[in-house]
Amino acid sequence: GEKDWEKYEIARKLKSCVDDIRNQYGQDLKSRQMVTRQRAVALYFIDKLALRAGNEKEEGESADTVGCCSLRVEHITLHEKLEGNECVVEFDFLGKDSIRYYNKVPVVKKVFKNLTLFLENKGPGDDLFDRLN
Repeated sequence: GEKDWEKYEIARKLKSCVDDIRNQYGQDLKSRQMVTRQRAVALYFIDKLALRAGNEKEEGESADTVGCCSLRVEHITLHEKLEGNECVVEFDFLGKDSIRYYNKVPVVKKVFKNLTLFLENKGPGDDLFDRLN
């Protein structure tokens, strides 16, 4: 229970600065630095969709589960228009405990344009956020 208590304490502290974080990643969506843009889009997904951050796995782990920062090109599909919405991102991947995450989400235009840029010259198995660690 102590680990959970620590998480809730962090969340309580985050409450006082979350607006500043949102403003910053909003500005970072148009940064000249690609790593800053990728971080901004990842933060947007974590914030708006409650995606787990995710991290690299050690060799030999069985399931191909991912989080936000370990998404690959094959896990998203971009739709300029879909079901009456513009700038839609379709997610399809295995999340924690191998539970499938499937969602179609309209995003702000800056996020959509950045994702289009991130996908350029990449294959399905390539990392979406290739500059983040």
